[in-house]
Amino acid sequence: MADRRLEIDGVSKRFGDVVALTEMAFDVRAGEIFGFVGSNGAGKSTTTRIALGVLTADAGEVRWDGRPLDLDTRRRVGYMPEERGLYPRMKVAEQLAYLGRLHGMSVPAAAAAVATWTERLGVAGRRDDEVQKLSLGNQQRVQLAAALVHDPDILVLDEPFSGLDPLAVDIMSQVLREASCGHPGRPRLASGDGGPEQTDGDNLGGTAGGNAIGAG
Repeated sequence: MADRRLEIDGVSKRFGDVVALTEMAFDVRAGEIFGFVGSNGAGKSTTTRIALGVLTADAGEVRWDGRPLDLDTRRRVGYMPEERGLYPRMKVAEQLAYLGRLHGMSVPAAAAAVATWTERLGVAGRRDDEVQKLSLGNQQRVQLAAALVHDPDILVLDEPFSGLDPLAVDIMSQVLREASCGHPGRPRLASGDGGPEQTDGDNLGGTAGGNAIGAG
């Protein structure tokens, strides 16, 4: 378990004449929070989408536990997108259970996971509310629960602190740190613009103009 890691190895990507990534390379070790920082347009989202299989790299490879990520492995990834992916008129508990079922969970297992994560993230009292009726901070917590409900091996968060007030940022940071979100070996890759909440991870790397600018 200790040697497991998510590896981004020499990943490059172009969109026509635009070079989005040039030999991007870093790794996220088991149990680690890796803060992946850079300004808008620096290549953060492109990198995470290649890791998720949403985009295909022109060169390079993404590996988990020493093997290229395939469809089965990507099903074990929890993803919190920058553009929130919740159904606004669907109730919190129903939505989370539905997402758990899409990942192959049984009805009882999905229900148990919903109870666990809404309690842990402080939104248990809002389970029967529509998402659109929640504050932005609570919507973020539900979005994180959606990424965690199927107990993923890897957690990828694209701009998880975007739009949050300082209190909500502090709560989200604490949750991400607590016992690897309930999974001691789970690596967490969190992108952001380089604010204090992103630079407080276990390891830090960045991108500028699609080029890696170091990790450490």
